Amino acid sequence: MSSDRSSLFRLVHLPPDLAQQLRDSVEEAFQGLGGATAELILHYARTQHKVNVKELPVGIDELDNALKDILGPGRRMVVNHCAEILARRIGKDVRVKTEKLGDVFRQVVKVYEKRGPPKGESASLFGDAQTVLPSNYVE
Repeated sequence: MSSDRSSLFRLVHLPPDLAQQLRDSVEEAFQGLGGATAELILHYARTQHKVNVKELPVGIDELDNALKDILGPGRRMVVNHCAEILARRIGKDVRVKTEKLGDVFRQVVKVYEKRGPPKGESASLFGDAQTVLPSNYVE
């Protein structure tokens, strides 16, 4: 990562299952489009934007770019659906204020940052490894 971009990132500690909740929410939202459509979008994201859904939230901005390329303004439907699913799964209100999937997840991150990790837990996004996420998100 370049030093210019690294200034935009910070460490965020989250419950270890939050990344899995994001991945599951994205997959469920995509399946709502229909199996063949979901596979087409995911294939495009993998081949053209180097997105590995199993590594989300790493690559979430690239997934946003793939959705924009394929669906244009229609990506908002997928983002809204994913936000609804994620909100239901984590039991938190997730309000979509942009048409970016990454912003939805960053909003969830903000909720957990304010609350902090449960007492005695220092879990990060992927267990013991720390993960960096952009700090320039829209609430």
